[in-house]
Amino acid sequence: MIGCPVRERGWILPRYLKCLTDLDYPAGQIEYAFVVNDSQDDTLEILQEFARNAQSPVEIRQVNLKSRTSPVRGAHSIGNLVVLRNILLDMFLISTATHLFSLDSDILAEPDSLARLIDLDLPVVSMLVPNDRHLETKGYYNIANLQGDQYLPIMKFPRDQVIPVDCTGAGYLIRREVIEAVGVRYYPHRQGEDAGFCRVARARGVGLWCHTGIRAAHIMVREGKCQ
Repeated sequence: MIGCPVRERGWILPRYLKCLTDLDYPAGQIEYAFVVNDSQDDTLEILQEFARNAQSPVEIRQVNLKSRTSPVRGAHSIGNLVVLRNILLDMFLISTATHLFSLDSDILAEPDSLARLIDLDLPVVSMLVPNDRHLETKGYYNIANLQGDQYLPIMKFPRDQVIPVDCTGAGYLIRREVIEAVGVRYYPHRQGEDAGFCRVARARGVGLWCHTGIRAAHIMVREGKCQ
């Protein structure tokens, strides 16, 4: 299953969905799930049109959490994101899918990304996704290690290798047993809902990894080009 929560993403969804359909993976082995929340743009209509034309099953769940009206990045509370991502996990468990490819709706994956991640046969493994589009300082990615009680970004790492990490997010593959058997869910954390997920996963003995050679573009903001 491939999916994510989606809010006010009409500006990027066509490109995102095109990347999903371009994945080098059999359409008959893919299903999609999207949690549309508090959107006032054409997000829902774009996804409904995608569902009508897709060769794979598409489930769209609408949830209204009465979030802030601003579409600006970061306007969602961590608590709301926890709820939304756990709804996505529930949708995943109802399905027969063996993996969840959690891919945020402003991340553009390469065609071979999913197949390469699955071939690694790891419980949780991410692509390398830049998180610095909105920052003056570059070199931040979706990987971090725990130092004391704080997750700090990993700035130096080997290229084109699988590395262990303490925290990841944005675009990652989760094997079914991590959710179904181990019972990992999203939880509030001051550094974000992905940090809460990763903290619980590691506490329950689930290893977290990143393949630094599988990269994706992270658009993050409406204006400009991706890094």
